Amino acid sequence: MPETCREWRIVVLVILILLLFPKRLDYYEFLVMSFQDDGGRQVDLPPEINKVYATTELGFFLVYALEPDVMLGWNRGLSPQLEFAIDPQYHNLPTVGTWDHQYQTARLDLLRELKPDVIVHYAPVDPQNMLLVEEIEKTLETPVILVDNSLQTLPRSLQILGKVLGKEPRGQALATYVENCLERAYNFQRMRVSYGTIPVHLVSPHPPGHFDELLTLAGMAEMPIWNNHPPFPDFVLIMPHSVIDPYGVIEKDGHKRIYQIPTFPSNWLEPGSIFSILGVEWLHSIAYPHTYPVDLAETYRMFMEIFFQVNITPELLSWTLQRSGISF
Repeated sequence: MPETCREWRIVVLVILILLLFPKRLDYYEFLVMSFQDDGGRQVDLPPEINKVYATTELGFFLVYALEPDVMLGWNRGLSPQLEFAIDPQYHNLPTVGTWDHQYQTARLDLLRELKPDVIVHYAPVDPQNMLLVEEIEKTLETPVILVDNSLQTLPRSLQILGKVLGKEPRGQALATYVENCLERAYNFQRMRVSYGTIPVHLVSPHPPGHFDELLTLAGMAEMPIWNNHPPFPDFVLIMPHSVIDPYGVIEKDGHKRIYQIPTFPSNWLEPGSIFSILGVEWLHSIAYPHTYPVDLAETYRMFMEIFFQVNITPELLSWTLQRSGISF
């Protein structure tokens, strides 16, 4: 066979392979994929991600909702109420610790032994966290992605992590669910634009302003301090275990609409948590019980089924909500 003919056959064969199997060639040729995180950092990720360390419990829940099989361990010990929400096969994951500005309990030797493919730092995008992700990446020699944990960006965060974890359809489905919840709240608040902001007081270990993102979305504003004289806040919201007698003393001050923040399986008002979607619905339900078009019990059931594949029994529903919408 003439040499020229052979060369042309080789060229044609290469072209056919490129046309028929482009993704396969890309997979083997490029051992990393470039990813831009929410901090604008270019991070090189492996083509397959099978092991993930989330630096905080909030990040753990986000990744778990998308793909529980990739989680390397718990940030802290698994509490009894979380055991209910988590599939039993994941109960015995090791405790690998937390790494954020408040807590630095990460077990570095264990993490190095487990060799995560990627580390997810789900946190506010600010200079402090930009520096922290660089420190974590340098210490563990593992790519770290910073994912914005604000409620408004939750749909996008679910889409992004779904793509990173190879779970794009599930990421899109969860993002759509969250978008619908947020849009319902936005639309409701637009209709009541002529009404004033509802003043509320929160009894919790957190400083004033901690819950502002969620309160604003519900048309509320925090009253950090009052002197036990009118005007009183319209609602008092109490985080369980934040005071010894959460109701008696406050009732004596003249407050009648006192509610306990739901915390099963985790705090519904924690900023950055996927459970804050439930918190938004709960705030609207107690503030506008006759006009907000949501059945909180049904929303709770649907959320737990969609995000955690957990069925809420009537008994558990009653136990969770018994203090969340009743004055004491």
